[in-house]
Amino acid sequence: MTAPARPVPRPDRPPTREQLLVLADRAERGPLTASEAARLRAGISAVYASQRIVGDRTRLASRARREAADRIAAVTRLTAAARRRGVRSIPVRDLEMAIGAAVRPSGATGAREGRRVAQAA
Repeated sequence: MTAPARPVPRPDRPPTREQLLVLADRAERGPLTASEAARLRAGISAVYASQRIVGDRTRLASRARREAADRIAAVTRLTAAARRRGVRSIPVRDLEMAIGAAVRPSGATGAREGRRVAQAA
């Protein structure tokens, strides 16, 4: 049986998991060469960068879910207020204003729009 082939380092890509494990094994047995230490650092940096990307995507997805929930809550409030007043239909512009106001940061709504949304709710 022949020994498994060692992964060949490619300078244009971060090291693979297997390459990093080989470097960790080598570090246990003795000092690493300068190029091996550089590959290990590049791998650690790549792992950190990928974790940051995953974290950013998670934050964006959470924000999108919160905004969707805010929009649904705004429409629910608007329809409940309309039912209490006995209104049988809600103009699309009122729905758009309620939804738009729900996702704008506080203080970003214009005075007229804010009043309209408050009156509609």
